[in-house]
Amino acid sequence: MTTDIRNKPTLTHEDIVALNFIKRPCFFFFRNHYREGLRSRLMQALKPSDITLETRGIIQQGIRRFPVAKPQAMLRIFKKNFSSPQDIQKEIDHYKMLQYYLPQTLYAFSSEFMVDYTAGSKKNILLCGLQEYVPGEAVDPWHENALLKIESILRGGRNGPLKTALENLASFVYHTKKMIVKAGAVPDLAGVGNLIVTPLGAVKLVDINNISKLTMEHHIPVDNKEYPVSDKSIQALYQIETRILNRPGVATDTLYRFFLDPQRVEDVRQIETAFHKETSHSGNYPSVK
Repeated sequence: MTTDIRNKPTLTHEDIVALNFIKRPCFFFFRNHYREGLRSRLMQALKPSDITLETRGIIQQGIRRFPVAKPQAMLRIFKKNFSSPQDIQKEIDHYKMLQYYLPQTLYAFSSEFMVDYTAGSKKNILLCGLQEYVPGEAVDPWHENALLKIESILRGGRNGPLKTALENLASFVYHTKKMIVKAGAVPDLAGVGNLIVTPLGAVKLVDINNISKLTMEHHIPVDNKEYPVSDKSIQALYQIETRILNRPGVATDTLYRFFLDPQRVEDVRQIETAFHKETSHSGNYPSVK
C-alpha cells in the first residue's frame, strides 16, 4: 500500500519526482528544508549544478570550498486532506487576504496550485505552493534581547541594513494592525521563524496561509492543532513593538489592553501548556514560560 506523502515522516527527492503531477524530467533537486511546518511540508527546490558544487566543492584561490546550494524556490505541500475544491479555495483566500493588506515586499510571494493526487488506488485533492525563497534569519519576538539579536544578524550599527530592517518591521506592524482592524484577522506571528529578516534588512512573512480570525470576545479561540494562535500572535506583535521597535507606549492600545489582560494571558498560557504536552511540535512555537 502506497503511503500518502502527507503522512510520511520525512520526504526525499525521489518522493517528490515520483508524484503523479510532477513533470519529467524534473529540472530541480528537492531537499527537506531545515524547518518543518505544522500545516505543510517544506522542500527546497535546488539546481542540480548547485548540488554538485556543494558536494564536490570548488577550488578558489587554492582552497577547496563547498558552497551551500541556494534554493530557487520552496515547494510547500499542505498536510490537510481537503474535501472539495471549495474547501481549498477557503485556504487560498487566506493568502489573498494577506496580499490585499500587506505590500508584496513584506511577504514571500507564492504561486498556489491545486492538483489531483494519486496515492496507490486512492485519488484526492492536494494543495501545493511554489513559494519565493527568503534567505535570512528569524525575527524572534520572544527573545529577551530581540533587538540585539537582529543587530547581530545584520552585523551593523544603527545605519544601513539595521535601519532598513527596523523601518520594514514598523511597516509590517502598521499593515498587520490595519488587517486586524479592517478584516478581523491576524497572520501567525507566534511560530518560530515565521518572520524573516534578510541580510539587506528586508522583512518578510513566510507563513502566508495561516490566517486566524480575531474578535474581542472572552472566549479564547484555538486552531485545528488546539493552539491559541490568535492570542499568541497578538502577544508576538506586542513584543515586536516594545522589544524591537522600542514603543512602550503601545501598551495602552485597545488591542493590547484587551488581549494582554493578565487573566487572559494566564488562560492562554494554560492552553499553550496543554498543547505542548499533547504534541511533539514544541519547536515550532515558543516554550511556555
